[in-house]
Amino acid sequence: MQTKAILVMGLAAALTATTLSGCAERVRAPRDLGTCYFIGHTNKDEYKFNVVSKNEPDLEHCAARLYNVRMDLLRTGTAGTFTAGSYQGNFLFLDNHEIRYAQRYEGPAYPLLVKAPDGRLVAPGSVVREEDLPDKQVTVEVPKNLPKMPSDDKK
Repeated sequence: MQTKAILVMGLAAALTATTLSGCAERVRAPRDLGTCYFIGHTNKDEYKFNVVSKNEPDLEHCAARLYNVRMDLLRTGTAGTFTAGSYQGNFLFLDNHEIRYAQRYEGPAYPLLVKAPDGRLVAPGSVVREEDLPDKQVTVEVPKNLPKMPSDDKK
């Protein structure tokens, strides 16, 4: 009887710990309309939202402003591996090659803008690099182990 009570209490404690760990306070981005923020890290668990600009029309303009902030930080040698910012509740993560956005600081981030070869920030997939055409005719051999189709017999 005592073993069952200990087992039940242990399971209850484990369930409580698991439930409370899911309630850990997440980083919340300010939702001020049109305000672009740079996120500074004061302590391990504290974040400071510094206003970079106000009256930004959209996420892309805020991302461009934050990219300029990152370039300034790189020039002074104070930039880390990435720079973080926020705009109207969304988070922005910048590195030297792309800008990603996410709805949560801890969540997955998706590409928003990438750096083109000429240095501009553009939408992913908008830069097409043209390949040099080969000098001579290229032939491709058909593999011999392809499955046969009923229409192959009619040829």
